[in-house]
Amino acid sequence: MDYERYYLDLLDMMNSSFKKIASGKYDKEDVERLFELSRTGRYPQIFSEMAESFSMMMIKVEARDFQLKQLLSELKDTNTKI
Repeated sequence: MDYERYYLDLLDMMNSSFKKIASGKYDKEDVERLFELSRTGRYPQIFSEMAESFSMMMIKVEARDFQLKQLLSELKDTNTKI
């Protein structure tokens, strides 16, 4: 097995997903790929850890975005009532 090519392919796949997610222009396949890469024991540990870290950042950003949208909606409702 050509480990150098394997590692470069993994890095390329991760980099592509990271860029899409960071720009906010990602799809279900990108997310699934990232979660797959975070599976411990299937891929080298360093890649799994990086994928897991990025996945957690993505989840936290999505949660904050959801909370901000909820808060904005509540503020608009309150403003309308005033």
